[in-house]
Amino acid sequence: MRNFDRFDIVGVQTQQQAEAIRAMGFSGDNIGLLTGELPQGSVVSDPPMRRDMGNAVMVANLIDLKRIEHPIRAVAKLRDRGIAVSLTVLGEGPARPKLETLIDELDLGDRVALPGYVNDVHERLTSASFSTLTSTSEGLPLSLLEAMGAGCVPIVYDITYGPQDLIDQGDNGFITPWSDIDALADQIEEFLSLEPSEVESMRRAAVRSVERYLPEAGYLRWRKALAEMRLADLPAVGSEYEVPSVRARKLTCKPITGGCRVEVEIGGIHKSVAETLQLVVAGRELSTFFLCDQSEISFRRFGHRTVLTFDVDDESFSESAGETFDVFLRRPHDLWSSKRRISTPKRFRVTTATAREWYATKHGNLSVRPRK
Repeated sequence: MRNFDRFDIVGVQTQQQAEAIRAMGFSGDNIGLLTGELPQGSVVSDPPMRRDMGNAVMVANLIDLKRIEHPIRAVAKLRDRGIAVSLTVLGEGPARPKLETLIDELDLGDRVALPGYVNDVHERLTSASFSTLTSTSEGLPLSLLEAMGAGCVPIVYDITYGPQDLIDQGDNGFITPWSDIDALADQIEEFLSLEPSEVESMRRAAVRSVERYLPEAGYLRWRKALAEMRLADLPAVGSEYEVPSVRARKLTCKPITGGCRVEVEIGGIHKSVAETLQLVVAGRELSTFFLCDQSEISFRRFGHRTVLTFDVDDESFSESAGETFDVFLRRPHDLWSSKRRISTPKRFRVTTATAREWYATKHGNLSVRPRK
């Protein structure tokens, strides 16, 4: 990811992933939506419509990541409301003993089945009424694609990533709040109350929505992406591993609404290079970082100096609570190792902006850490 913008093209599987990459500060000009593919025959042109409405299926390895205990608990909640739902989980894994214990504790032996690996997954999907998925995270879940291709209505968590690219709420399935078992049970109950004509419409919409993941459609996406590809204009880089800091003649960090404005005045840099520079804010311990493009740039004739202004959003630090970040300048498309620290002026003092403070390290370079 650190050298993301040096690739001519990078394939992602969902629009949500592309948005997450852009949120890190990359332009995303080299992103292509190059999704995974369904096996030929996974999409049923005329799926069966008459199915036991309460028959649910989940295709997942029995591992903690899939959080299979969530739909199991949802089935228990529905039973307690007097609603008959059965769940079959197709897969195997180390979480089996824990799940079997939970099924016994909730007295769901007649409603939840763990048959392990089976050879008739497709047939089970075409007979089940709805499918569910409750993982902590996904890429583009093939199990969800296959279920929808079989006319099985998805009722899933708002997982990162996948469901938002596949499901139109109430049209071809349902997305419920992430980790909310009550909301999952409520949505299943609502689905079971739909008229047969509404359910039939959803099944057909689910099938149509995954046809774009068949091999022929995938081939056309790749062909188009490669035909339109433009080579990245990579700057020349030196072979040195450590690069010198950029000396700031003046440096200010001013609190602004929702963040901090960093103004760096430097000299001896060509205008064409200065106009492209990004601010890199990289975690010291964690493998996390984000980029900020300039909000303003000005040139001062006296001393041939350039003032670069960057607005740093507090929200960019939100996933790395307690982490100290080091601050660099970088040209787009440069190697990550070519980024350069910002050497602070002698008069620079610690500046507090909301929950973080910008300070000079013992080596005199700019960094930012949680407020003491």
